[in-house]
Parts: sequence; structure tokens; C-alpha cells
Amino acid sequence: MTIEISGSKESAVEKFTVRRITESDLGDFRELRLEALRLHPDAFGASYDECTLKPLHFFAKQLRNSHVFGGFDLHNTLQGMIGVNRSSLPKLSHVASIWGMYVRAEMRGSGLSSRLMEAALEVASSAKTVKLSVVTTNRAAYALYHSFGFTEWATDTAALCVDGVFHDEFLMRLDSESGS
Repeated sequence: MTIEISGSKESAVEKFTVRRITESDLGDFRELRLEALRLHPDAFGASYDECTLKPLHFFAKQLRNSHVFGGFDLHNTLQGMIGVNRSSLPKLSHVASIWGMYVRAEMRGSGLSSRLMEAALEVASSAKTVKLSVVTTNRAAYALYHSFGFTEWATDTAALCVDGVFHDEFLMRLDSESGS
């Protein structure tokens, strides 16, 4: 899907493409994932120090085990990502999980976050429930998820510990009447 967004800083029309990230994008995916973990350690369960040591096939496995969508700019540079997966266990297969949402600072406010969420929710549309978590201090992400109908169902106190500092997370969900 190609998305055109009006109202950029130069008042021109910006274009970006949202598509599934494939193994041909593996190096860019790894780079963006590590950037997200380095710049926002309180927003992700994975850590930069741990993941920077992982071999490339670790990231390839993430792409195989999840639907991971990327937002690419006019120069085909990966500027944002979101992952969605479902359990293969029959008792949990009705639940999809959103993970790894990240958009580079220069693309925030462009509409890319919304388009990434739309792509993830389209893949998860057959799920009865879509779940995600967001650190309680990330008000922009919370507002985005809320705008898509996600509701807070719990607060996970001290969900993450980063450099000895504990961070709480809101657990959010989107329930569908039609999910299977």
C-alpha cells in the first residue's frame, strides 16, 4: 500500500510505502530494531546490549515467525516498523499480539504510525483479541492505540527494569465480535 500524506514541513506531499518486511530487508530491519532498543530502552522488553550480540539469523527468525511491516520513505529507507504474531497453540490462537512498534523521530507526526497500525490490524483481523503493551510514560503511543479502539485492561507495575529503574506498562486490548 502506498500512502500520501499532506502537510509536511515544506507543505509538499510526502509519500511512504508500508509493506511487509522480507529477508531482503534483513540488514535494515536489524539496524532499525537495534536503533529502537538503543534510543528507547524503556519501551521494549528486549535490550540493545542483548540483541546487538545476536546473529543475523536471529532477526531472520523474527521475520519468519511474525508479520513485520515496515514504513519506507521515498528513498526506500526503512523509517518505522511494527510486528504482529499469533500463537500456534490452539487455546491461544484467537489472540494476536502487537510488538516492536517504532517510528524514527523524523517521521513522527507524518501518519506513518497510523498506517503501520492499520497494516498490523489488517493481518490480525481474524483474531478475536489483539493485545499490546505500552510504557505508561509514552503518551503519544498510548493515544495512537486508543484512537484505534484499544482499551487499557491492566497496569503491569514494574514491568521493565532498565538500569535499576522500574517502568510500568499499560496492557491494552482490542476485542472483535467477528474474530475466530
